[in-house]
Amino acid sequence: MNGRTNSRQMTKCQLMDTINQSSFAVDEMILYLDTHPDDADAMAYFQKQACVRRAAMKEYAARFGPLTVDSVDDTCSDTWEWMKQPWPWEITRKGRC
Repeated sequence: MNGRTNSRQMTKCQLMDTINQSSFAVDEMILYLDTHPDDADAMAYFQKQACVRRAAMKEYAARFGPLTVDSVDDTCSDTWEWMKQPWPWEITRKGRC
């Protein structure tokens, strides 16, 4: 992902960086494709970044808990696991990772 080694070797911060970068690229490509719908290179780039984002979100959710409600997998749990993580204002480290 993102020119880095295997995602399983990524730290929490590295996964967040990958998610943020690919999310930005996806959002920008959506805007671009709205006005250039026939740009095959742009569509390929969008699809690649969307795939990177999905994989990073899935890996992050599996290792650290879901970031969004659509990445919640509650089939193996009898509790609301993602609520056990600290709230953003409870994290004191710089960079919040």
